[in-house]
Amino acid sequence: MPDFTDPTHAAGHAFERHVIGLLGKDFRIVSWMSDGARGREEIDFSPDLVVEHLPSGTVIGIECKYRSTLFGGNISWAKEYQPAKYRRFTTATGFRVFVVVGTGGTPERPQYMYCLPLWQARHNRLNPAGLKRYRRDPLRKFSYDPASGALK
Repeated sequence: MPDFTDPTHAAGHAFERHVIGLLGKDFRIVSWMSDGARGREEIDFSPDLVVEHLPSGTVIGIECKYRSTLFGGNISWAKEYQPAKYRRFTTATGFRVFVVVGTGGTPERPQYMYCLPLWQARHNRLNPAGLKRYRRDPLRKFSYDPASGALK
């Protein structure tokens, strides 16, 4: 059972629920590795969500990260080893992984939201200025473009 006494896990779980709510009817959740339920986090290389885009049959991974504030002007979205962990998931499964980051506001209603492909999140810290093209409305439903492979 998830440990939501830790405020970080509670916020992470709330943000995951928010992201799931933005997926809509075109997506089916294949698996959800909820924050707080990650006693095996160090050995598991799955992202938070694995979803199927029903119209195309494409399966993708989504790693959800909520940060209430920036750290040194950057978004610290992962521990140093985690980007490589998610790349291993892509290599093993062939599924693309996207990193969805919410900042400011609350996990249920972040002030800013970004959705970027894992290959653009090579490092565990991201500069918001470099993410402008991936910024999205935090309340807009997600869409997936099978032709470009982009989650928007």
